[in-house]
Amino acid sequence: MRPLEIAFVNNMPDAALASTHAQFSRLLRAAAGERDVTLRGYTLPGQERGEAARRYLAGTYDPVTALYRRGADAIIVTGCEPRAARLPDEPYWPHLTRLVDWARDHTTAAIWSCLAAHAAALHLAEIERQPAPRKISGIYRFACLETEWARREAAEIIVPHSRYNGLPRAELERTGFRIGSWSAEAGVDMFWREEPSLFVFLQGHPEYDGDTLLKEYRRDVIRFLAGKRPDYPDAPEHFFSGDNASGLRALKSRVEAGAERDPIGALTDIIGAEPCAQQWAGDARGLFQGWLTAIGARSGDHRRSA
Repeated sequence: MRPLEIAFVNNMPDAALASTHAQFSRLLRAAAGERDVTLRGYTLPGQERGEAARRYLAGTYDPVTALYRRGADAIIVTGCEPRAARLPDEPYWPHLTRLVDWARDHTTAAIWSCLAAHAAALHLAEIERQPAPRKISGIYRFACLETEWARREAAEIIVPHSRYNGLPRAELERTGFRIGSWSAEAGVDMFWREEPSLFVFLQGHPEYDGDTLLKEYRRDVIRFLAGKRPDYPDAPEHFFSGDNASGLRALKSRVEAGAERDPIGALTDIIGAEPCAQQWAGDARGLFQGWLTAIGARSGDHRRSA
């Protein structure tokens, strides 16, 4: 098995840059087994960054132009927090679409995660993401449909999701995408298409740690209390045990009624009592094992620079 180099284009918000890199790095190591896999970080222009994030990126990442010169076997591209109503109005849009076009012809495979999946599908097939009736946040079960390269052995998998928008299955299938996993409750999880590079699109977050959804939920509650969001968030679905789920619903009612004097303390007590097992770790490892195997199985040297 020859060594593989994976380019990691990290577009996450400042506070999540390092943790997201660590999550994908751990998942790749677990999936690689005895194969030598290197993860090399790159940055995309067009995003506002704070001083601490700029220092972190400057010390550990290269600009994406270096990727175009150097090449890689495959890439993983993360999403970011949207600021514009339409993705083409984001300042990074021309840089991201150039990356999509480059990856089609200069990599063996690519993973587009969360908002990056929405952006790539829009650029490739003009499929607009659609707002969900409510935030899709929680741990969901998905039926495995297309298993050609993913080598799924189970009939269903578990994947965390955290998103406000989604891509309609019918539109994806109409434009040649193949659905890897889907559920009636949360919609499409993973889909893919040959570009000819094997493009894999993830609306969920198999890379999440056991407590990532908890941290996001706590962050959103604090945003509500600070007046930075209009509604008190719902707790992640299928995550909390019965008593803790009831406690969170009661806390929400007290906060909305103005009857809770210490909402952060009460929230911390409840979520601190919830075990954070990474139930989806095996399914996530299996997905990335299939992806790495598909990369390694392709003949020739695929590290093609621009």
